Amino acid sequence: MAQSSSTTVLSLLFIALCATASFMSAVHAADPDPLQDYCVADVSANAPLLNGFACKPRSAATDEDFTFTGFRKASKSDSEIAKSPTGAIAVLTTPLNYPGINTQGITHARLDFAVGGVIPLHTHPRGAETIFILKGTVYTGFISDDNKLFAATLKQGDVFVFPKGLSHFQINVGKETAISFNTLTSQSPGFLVTANQIFQTNITSAVIEKSFGIDADLVKKLEASVPYQ
Repeated sequence: MAQSSSTTVLSLLFIALCATASFMSAVHAADPDPLQDYCVADVSANAPLLNGFACKPRSAATDEDFTFTGFRKASKSDSEIAKSPTGAIAVLTTPLNYPGINTQGITHARLDFAVGGVIPLHTHPRGAETIFILKGTVYTGFISDDNKLFAATLKQGDVFVFPKGLSHFQINVGKETAISFNTLTSQSPGFLVTANQIFQTNITSAVIEKSFGIDADLVKKLEASVPYQ
């Protein structure tokens, strides 16, 4: 009986280890793991071109390389934000303005919304994303690969996640300006606006007409009305 019990435990342990190994192989960061603790981006003009940025000498790293203060206030005034193409703007960190994030597989963003402001349908092909509401009320959601909408109305302190590569959006549905802090799991997540990909890439009109069940005149109108030209 003792031998049978021991065999059962070993079998369960083996199954658990196999399951863990399988899970760990399936779950990975959007960017490769760094090979050292940090790699402050060398953004000088003569730095070598890599898939990312080369590291500047460790002796040249400073406290400022690991600190970003660009989110303390909106990059534009409320009136300027309201007059922007969709009534919302985003400011993102990159190794160019935040060298310490180089190789860390992360991007941060501050989003500012006028009343009714929208970050239109878009995807990030190389990263998942979270949104944390600092102020206001934002309706947001994503569309899964089986065409199901997952959405929620978020208020201050709420968090929502957008899985990697899926179409998603944000709109300020409150009666005041809104602010969010977003984090993406890549230092180069990509930003593909759905409308631009369809109507600003010179796809043959016939393809769009058949895809959406519309005529050539409407295609032309939509091409001319895309906010981000």
